Amino acid sequence: MKRPDSLSKRINEKSEVFSGVVMEQSLDLSKRGKPRKWSVDEIVIANVPSMLTYILGTLIMFHLGILFGVLYIAFVVVQLVLFMRFVCIYCPTYDSIHCPSGYGRVAAKLFKKGDVSQFRRMFNRFIPFLSLVWVVPVVGALVLIFTDFNYYHLGLLISFIVVGYIILPLYHRHFECRDCPNKKNCPWGK
Repeated sequence: MKRPDSLSKRINEKSEVFSGVVMEQSLDLSKRGKPRKWSVDEIVIANVPSMLTYILGTLIMFHLGILFGVLYIAFVVVQLVLFMRFVCIYCPTYDSIHCPSGYGRVAAKLFKKGDVSQFRRMFNRFIPFLSLVWVVPVVGALVLIFTDFNYYHLGLLISFIVVGYIILPLYHRHFECRDCPNKKNCPWGK
């Protein structure tokens, strides 16, 4: 539907528009004045630290038993789907090439768009559930170390901590969050 010129002019003066979402001026824009477009290769690379965290967590949980490993994999998948359902649908980069994680594009295929003004609230509400993906393997590794100590289990714990608690947050904040047009509104980007 075409807008009258005066309405379009007012919208463009107050906001950036992309992917059908009106972006408030409070969103960070690149030096050229437009949000960064993320290629598929960049999105895949951006997800490597998360995938390594999930793989290391899965290895730890499988050492506790096959059932624990399978349950952890299921938990990670459920957590990712719920993250898309309860966080991504509220993000202004939903269903656009401006989403640094790529989750917003996947979320658009599964769920309807939410109210962008609710993003911060929904992100903060979901964080405790999301953090279990990082807590459960640490607890599992500690159980392994205390019940069946060996350097392999210790190495898994140290690797998980380095990747999940150091590399992943640093990577996101310094690469993804730096160029995300929603970083001022996102608790993770602070």
